[in-house]
Amino acid sequence: MRLICGLLCTVSLFTQAAPLDLLWTSEKLLIAGQQSRLPHTPQWPAKQADLIAYGMTGVLPQGVNCQLELWLQQELLLSLPCTKGYLLKRPVRITPGMRLELYLHNTNLFSPGEEVVLRNRLSLDVTE
Repeated sequence: MRLICGLLCTVSLFTQAAPLDLLWTSEKLLIAGQQSRLPHTPQWPAKQADLIAYGMTGVLPQGVNCQLELWLQQELLLSLPCTKGYLLKRPVRITPGMRLELYLHNTNLFSPGEEVVLRNRLSLDVTE
C-alpha cells in the first residue's frame, strides 16, 4: 500500500502543470469599428511543452471585443476569448517559433476613437 501511494505521488509530480506567466502591456488607439491585431513573441520554454490551459486577467474597455490567438507562422492554432480561464480540450504543443496575437475589434460605433490600454497577465499552464 505504501509503495502504491509513493508511486502515485511521484507520478503526479511529473504530470503537474507549470504556470508560465507572461506580462503583456500594449497601448493602441482604436477608431470606432476598427479591427486590429497586436502581435507578441513571448519567451517560450526551452524545451517543447504542451499547453493544457490558460488564463488571462485584466481590464478591457466596454465595447472592445478581444480574442487571444496562438499562431505558428501563418497557421492559426488557437483562438479563444480574452480575460477568461480555459482548460483546452486537447493539449497544444508550443514551440519557440510561435507567437501570440490579440485580435481587437472596437464595436462602440459612437466613439470617434478610444485609447485602449491593455495590462493583462497571461498565465499559460504547460506540462513539464
